[in-house]
Amino acid sequence: FGSSLPPESPPPAMAAPVNPESEQRLQTLRHVIKEAFSFFDKVGNQTVFPEDVGIIMRYLGQFPQQTELVDVILPQIQNDDENVVTFQAFEELMLRCMLDHKYDPDDAETLLAAFHVLDPDDKGWIDTIQMRDYLSSGSGVGAFTEKEMNEFLEFAKDKESGDSSKIYYEDYVAKLYGTVEKHIEQLYQDARGGPKR
Repeated sequence: FGSSLPPESPPPAMAAPVNPESEQRLQTLRHVIKEAFSFFDKVGNQTVFPEDVGIIMRYLGQFPQQTELVDVILPQIQNDDENVVTFQAFEELMLRCMLDHKYDPDDAETLLAAFHVLDPDDKGWIDTIQMRDYLSSGSGVGAFTEKEMNEFLEFAKDKESGDSSKIYYEDYVAKLYGTVEKHIEQLYQDARGGPKR
């Protein structure tokens, strides 16, 4: 006689224990995202304008291409009825991007390789006028606005020599990465309530 009882089923799965480090990182990311978003939420209604999204993303260390921002990211998170982006939609996007490192900046070697393409004679520098022409034309990148162009050139020029006609790109890349790393480190330090520098 066979048993009429169903075979014993395994006990219900226990919820996986939450890793305290992962939970802490998630809370830190949420805090950093909220703080960055609030800089642009002028009315305090948990919304920002779509044109602010790219700026906030870059502030948070994520650097999507302009075309991807316009064609992919904004359509996912923009409330078309009101032409705004809500904090909830932005936070969900940013958590995914930051946890997956989706739009992390290119590494220094990639950026240097791009500069080497513009410097076929391997001089170690690029003429400022040539760079201005390249960046304003949109050849291969989103065209810079005049303000972005001036900020870039001011940051990129060699302060020691005072020569603003050349961009010494190895120095620029080192300076850029040092600045970005320091900024990101400061964001996380602030989010943890650490000492201000």
